[in-house]
Amino acid sequence: MAEGGEPGSGFERQLRTIGLLAGPPLALLVYLLNPGGHPPEARRLLAVITLTIAWWMTEALPLPATALVSTALAIALGVAPIRQVLAPYADPVIYLFLGSFLLGEAFRKHGLDLRVARRLLSVRLFARSPQGLLAGFGVTSATISSALSNTATAALLTPVAVGALDARGGKSTGPPRRFDSALLLMVAYGASIGGLATIIGTPPNLITAGLVERLAGVRVTFTAWLLFGIPLSVTLVVVALAVMRVTLMRGLGPLAAGDAVAVPDAGGGGRTGDSGARWTIAAIALAFVLWTAPAVTGGLLGRDHPLARGLDRHFPEAGVALFCGALLFVLPWRWRERKFVLGWEDAEGINWGVLMLFGGGLTLGTLAETTGLAKWVGEGVVRSGLASSPGGLLFVAIGAGLAVTEVASNTAAATLLVPIVIAAAREAGFDPIAPALGAGIACSCAFVFPVSTPPNAIVFGTGRVPLTRMIRTGILLDLVSLVVLWGGIQLLRPLLPHAG
Repeated sequence: MAEGGEPGSGFERQLRTIGLLAGPPLALLVYLLNPGGHPPEARRLLAVITLTIAWWMTEALPLPATALVSTALAIALGVAPIRQVLAPYADPVIYLFLGSFLLGEAFRKHGLDLRVARRLLSVRLFARSPQGLLAGFGVTSATISSALSNTATAALLTPVAVGALDARGGKSTGPPRRFDSALLLMVAYGASIGGLATIIGTPPNLITAGLVERLAGVRVTFTAWLLFGIPLSVTLVVVALAVMRVTLMRGLGPLAAGDAVAVPDAGGGGRTGDSGARWTIAAIALAFVLWTAPAVTGGLLGRDHPLARGLDRHFPEAGVALFCGALLFVLPWRWRERKFVLGWEDAEGINWGVLMLFGGGLTLGTLAETTGLAKWVGEGVVRSGLASSPGGLLFVAIGAGLAVTEVASNTAAATLLVPIVIAAAREAGFDPIAPALGAGIACSCAFVFPVSTPPNAIVFGTGRVPLTRMIRTGILLDLVSLVVLWGGIQLLRPLLPHAG
């Protein structure tokens, strides 16, 4: 679901009002009933989590504000000492995302997003048929989304797609054409799927990695994520294209003449000779090299080699992201004007609220583990028979992620599900890493409703994607994704990190 925003339709405003008013009494009721007979700290935390879920599910308040309220309540109600409650706000994963935000902002500011889009969409293979154009936009959307947010990617490519449709097929005055809907949906789906490829690609990835390290003691590195993230992302893009062909592309003939899609000019940014673009590329390249160097060195020389251990100690992912992001403030862009690749006015525009949301999510997940709430829910999952085998638990975890993310923020969904899945796996005696990663990855696969995720809302807002088409196509893609993610993670288990 979307990460929050301005009130929309009357129904959405009513839903927010209901959530805002119903949340506190619902939390009080849960506290009084105390299901599970928890001790005082866990009982209070259960009430706080109930309130948080009610407000997150209905977006009664902006999601980061709800996270801060839940954190403040955990302190005020004595769930844990203040240092313990606030410690996750300084978790390295917060700074990993902060650094990636800064790199992404420079990528956008200097026109590199438009440059990548122009290069990919100018490939002749993508202009020869409806299927080719669909694949071009899907691949472009997924590629850009692996570095930028899915919202920014969809906002960039949606007007490009609309312009391409109008230029090639003429504006339609009747009901939206099936191909229009397919192309715009592919932009949205590619933006959601592309973020799976890298650990910094989408918030649930970082939330999952942070919770896995905090609760299971296993560090998921940038390189380790690439080993399973890229195959899953590529496979899902192919699957989404196949779903489009089956549902919306039947019987379409060749496109109108024209070899390239028009992409808006970068406005002076993104040119080869532009120093801001060059420095941005250099900073991103440096980050990638430093992120992968420990794993590559360990593979060549052995993980216990002094050089591999030194690189791992001095260049952790969060430190690299922070260093390369901070470099952008000192690398010159227009030196005579004393302008640098990034100025603080650029940094003010990044989504600081997401960092607060991360901190609050990690806090709730950590407290649920330390107070025993996650273990209690995990025991319930085991008793229900849903975790009778590692494969069965993985299937349930992915299914839960796909279902919850359609009605809740993807970050909130990962925050709520990953600790439960880890606790259930431990209770059943299974390695928790695969099901935890499965749940977290599934939380990015929100395909059904316009409100499920910002890219869906953006393409729906064009008026060329009827709601019934989005729901029908999204449900089919959800079902296929369940099978693909389950089979893919099962197949890639040897490449996944393992708990000791």
